[in-house]
Amino acid sequence: MVIEETQSDWISTADAADRLGVTSGRVRELIASGALRARRIGNRFLVSRDDVDDRGSGRATVGRPFSPRRAWALILLASGLVPPGLDPVTLSKLRRVLREKDLWSIRSRLASRSKRSELRAHTSDLARLEAEPEVVLTGARHAAAAGFSLVASDAPVELYLDAPTAERLIAWYRLSPSDRPNVVFHVVPPEVRSWIAGPVAPRPAVALDLADDRDPRSQQVAREFLAGA
Repeated sequence: MVIEETQSDWISTADAADRLGVTSGRVRELIASGALRARRIGNRFLVSRDDVDDRGSGRATVGRPFSPRRAWALILLASGLVPPGLDPVTLSKLRRVLREKDLWSIRSRLASRSKRSELRAHTSDLARLEAEPEVVLTGARHAAAAGFSLVASDAPVELYLDAPTAERLIAWYRLSPSDRPNVVFHVVPPEVRSWIAGPVAPRPAVALDLADDRDPRSQQVAREFLAGA
C-alpha cells in the first residue's frame, strides 16, 4: 500500500482557520492542546480535515485532552484490561466515559497518548528496529498482526517506546527527522510503557494510530473499529 497525503484528508492551518472562523494562532493552540490532530511536514502543520469539520459543525468532543496516563488507562480498559496503579474512583470515571462515548468520538482527547516523532532510517535497519526488545509495534504496517483487515507492508515502521529507548535507537541507528518518514516513534512515559505488553499494541491503540494515518483505507478501518469499540 502506498501512503499518500491528500488535500481532502489534511489541510493547512490557514484553511483550518478559515473553516473555523478563527485565527491561525488559535488553530495552533488547538493543535498544541490536542484538540486538533496535525502532522508536521517540514516547517508547517497540516491539520486533520475531519477534526476541523467536526469542530466547525459542533460535533467536536467536549472536554480537555486526557493525560498520557489516563489516555492509556482508557485504551487498556477498552481492550478488556485493567491498568495497574489506578484508584477505584478514577477507574469508575474512566469506565463511565467508555459507557457514554465510543473511542472514535473522543479520539482527539486521546491524542496526548504519545509524542510522535517522524524519522528516516536506512531501509536495511527497518527489520532490526522492529525486532528491538523494548519496542511495541503499531500502525498500518502491523495492522494485520493486530487483527485488522489491512495489509500495508510498505507503510512506515511505527513503534511505541519510552524516551530513553527512543534516544538510544536514534543514536544507534542514526535516525534523522524527515518529512518522508519510514519510521515513526510514539514515545510514552516509562510507567505507561510498562503497561503495554508486546509485541503488538492493543487493538484500540493500533486503531487510534490508523485514524492518524494519511491513507483513507487506514482511516476507514479505524473508524469502523473505534466507533463500535
